[in-house]
Amino acid sequence: MNHGTATDMATDTATDAVTDLLTRFRRAGVLGAADVHVATTIARAGAETDPLVVLAVALCVRAPRHGHVCIEPATIAATLVVGGDDDSAAGPGAGPGDPDPDETDPDPSDPGALPWPDPAAWAGALQASANVRAPGDTEAPGTRRLPLVFDGTRCWLERYWAYERRVADALRSRAADASGCFPDNDATAAALDAAFAPPAPDPDAGAPVPDPGPDRQRAAAHLALTRRLTVIAGGPGTGKTRTIAHTLLAATALARAEGRDLRIGLATPTGKAADRMTKALAAAVAGADVGDDVRATLDGLAAVTLHRLLGGSPRGTFRHGPDDPLPHDLVVVDETSMVSLPLMAHLLAALRPGTGLVLVGDPDQLVSIEAGAVLGDIVDPVRIAQDPSHALRDCVVVLDKSYRFGGRDAIVAFADAVRRGAVDAAVAALRTPSDQLAWIDPADPNAVDALADGVAAVAAESVAAARAGDATAALEHSAHVKVLCGTRHGDLGSYRWTERIEARLGLTGAAGRWYVGRPVIVTRNDHLNRLFNGDTGIYVATADGDPAVVFPAGADGTRRVATAQLAESETWWAMTVHKSQGSEFDEVVVSLPATESPILTRELLYTGVTRAKEKVTIVATEAALRAAIGRPVQRATGLRAALSVPPPGA
Repeated sequence: MNHGTATDMATDTATDAVTDLLTRFRRAGVLGAADVHVATTIARAGAETDPLVVLAVALCVRAPRHGHVCIEPATIAATLVVGGDDDSAAGPGAGPGDPDPDETDPDPSDPGALPWPDPAAWAGALQASANVRAPGDTEAPGTRRLPLVFDGTRCWLERYWAYERRVADALRSRAADASGCFPDNDATAAALDAAFAPPAPDPDAGAPVPDPGPDRQRAAAHLALTRRLTVIAGGPGTGKTRTIAHTLLAATALARAEGRDLRIGLATPTGKAADRMTKALAAAVAGADVGDDVRATLDGLAAVTLHRLLGGSPRGTFRHGPDDPLPHDLVVVDETSMVSLPLMAHLLAALRPGTGLVLVGDPDQLVSIEAGAVLGDIVDPVRIAQDPSHALRDCVVVLDKSYRFGGRDAIVAFADAVRRGAVDAAVAALRTPSDQLAWIDPADPNAVDALADGVAAVAAESVAAARAGDATAALEHSAHVKVLCGTRHGDLGSYRWTERIEARLGLTGAAGRWYVGRPVIVTRNDHLNRLFNGDTGIYVATADGDPAVVFPAGADGTRRVATAQLAESETWWAMTVHKSQGSEFDEVVVSLPATESPILTRELLYTGVTRAKEKVTIVATEAALRAAIGRPVQRATGLRAALSVPPPGA
């Protein structure tokens, strides 16, 4: 046997070992066809033959699709979940054309039964591979970029490690910069005092005006004006919008006094959240006692999506970046919990060094469906552990007092129990009679039917307004009650709820998909038609006899869009909880899937409940509720560790 033949045979044997290992993980639903294809392509490019390294590549390719930035080889076998939210691109099982699993394949519901590598051997293989580098290693100019980065605990695709490094470095740099849009002096203090002055007592009121508790809000505003980075965290009703509005009032007044214009950028991850932010800030400014010049400046502000702020294109590129930074002096980002790691990296790269950045959001809500958990990685160590080594500790303000409902409100009590993972307290809150909180067992068909009748009755008002050509009223009625589901599919999913409502409205016959009164939600960004994922509209009769889909536009305005421009949309009688982020409804119905669904998490339930202003109805078994509250989202990232520094003297 010649040497060349022996080498070929060894290569073939190694290739077979790689193929066999990846095939078993694919058949179990852990890896998808794309994961395997990308991993084997990378392996061929780097002449990688170790099955353990190629498996790590495939799992790292899979990770961002499930929200993870990296993998942790020592713990992934015990923490990996097969399946997930059907809003994502991931899904369990074999795809079209895949071979059927044979009898020796592991149970897809038990990824622990797969041949997971020994953690020590896996780490050793990664450290020995020529295709893996350590975070501290530098690449020589002109050399091939290595696909994986391994720090001994976490393993990243190089691209996502670079995103995380850039975000951590930029946040740490901003946190260390004590300068801001305005100096920390008496003039700034006076402007803040004026903006956050408590309301004057009403002499005709029977009770004293409650203290709005501006101290912590004012502290957040002070940071926003005098530092390069401020993080304002809090649940619903804790005053985040008020804090933003009054911060902008103070900032505008200070800029006017200095004879300059302050360039302010307001952004959110979705169009729906941007519209809500614009309206909420306008309402807050309208009730403030400010001069006409300040009011005129702020009245002209409108929030946009982050993609629009950055000049995003359909190709996934951005106009603004280090070579063409944003022109703003102050940028405020609301609903930051939904901002993915890559998008945060692009935003930070597009800011001028002197621009102030304010990140606002609820860290207990669902995180982005894309990779990362940026807000939670920033806030949780500060809020929960009071980590003295956290680089951003002095930049974070947590608003923890709710003003929207009152301290004993049933919705707030239930949401707080869910947030804390207090299962028994949450169940007890649901069992306590209340006109704000209801619980329906899905095994009771009469109760489910009665609930569907009630939702359909409100939907009928929207349809009637649409048939009358009143788009504004139709949109308002369509958002009064919304069914929020854990998944699209199944008897408790959004598709089935839409069928229930349409059947009661008599809209499932010959009229077909498009009918006057049909509410729609855009499911994919469409830059050409200025429609973005999460935008909502309604199909309305018009005076010219040509029905069109009407979307909100600006301050109480609307715009018409032809149905031919809405290929990427769905009926909006019901929606997934993920799609509801950034929205708010008078009443919500939260419909949870079966206990075994991996989508059931604490954050999913909390997000759904906190979309309601007046009433929440939960449709779920007790087992499903307990499973959700007891299962917090766990995402593998390295950002939290990167934002911690050794304490002085360590």
